Amino acid sequence: MSPKSPLSPTRTRRHTARALGLVALSVTLLLGACSGGSKASSDTTESSTSTTVDANNPYLTRFATARNKTLTVYTAPPPGVSATTTTMPKLNVPPIPRVGLNSAGVKKVNDGIEFSNPTYHKNPLVLEVLQNQGDWLRVLVTARPNHTEGWVRADDVELGTTDYRIELDLSTYTLRVYKGPSVFLETTVAIGKDSTPSPLGNYFVTEVIKNSSDTGLYGAYILPINGYSEVLDSFDGGLPQVAFHGTNQPELLGSKASNGCIRMANDAVTKIAQNVPAGTSVEIFATTPASWTKA
Repeated sequence: MSPKSPLSPTRTRRHTARALGLVALSVTLLLGACSGGSKASSDTTESSTSTTVDANNPYLTRFATARNKTLTVYTAPPPGVSATTTTMPKLNVPPIPRVGLNSAGVKKVNDGIEFSNPTYHKNPLVLEVLQNQGDWLRVLVTARPNHTEGWVRADDVELGTTDYRIELDLSTYTLRVYKGPSVFLETTVAIGKDSTPSPLGNYFVTEVIKNSSDTGLYGAYILPINGYSEVLDSFDGGLPQVAFHGTNQPELLGSKASNGCIRMANDAVTKIAQNVPAGTSVEIFATTPASWTKA
């Protein structure tokens, strides 16, 4: 498939504003198998009525945690809310979710998408917040096409923030985790094969899942993101959700080895999982970000 622009216009503006310059039914729901947890707490919390995160800290990402057993994300902007329509890319694979698809606590409804809370893996349901308009929040959701946005009622969620962010340069197989302006961790990873590439763009960590053993294909932890494969419609009987995870094949790090997931050493994924909360922003680049060369 032809490569996609790594940054959508909406997220590019957010990316610049933050001065970044710059990442299921069972484990089989995640592309992490790619063979061929407890959730970290947020750094700070804020009232759902606030309209800004922190003008003095451009590195914060805001996320929303569902309050109730289900959360509806509405496709259309609510009445009275100013919004710009985003044109989604055309794909050769069908949308997720869709009518009739078993999607592990996520289902298509007439006016949007309904999510179960907690998730299949018993973690709180988290969405990244893109914009706060008082009674309504514009959010990034787990859906295909990737980068799908929607609207939730502010009263249905609690807001939190984190100053961690994850950036991945596919061209050098290098993953960086930042805390504020500083590099918290840098590590070499394995990425998707040419036939099953890791998707480019802007995502967030949906949850943190601890595996019972670190000797399996997924290593010590799995950190799913809200993106799906853009070439596969299923994986091993489940949804083709992309994830960052550990590995029991460290010799493959620094290569194209997976079905789209990002593999890394177990000590690296453990450090990330124990510090980075769900809701953390993820950026996947085709080439090295300009900010890296200036660092």
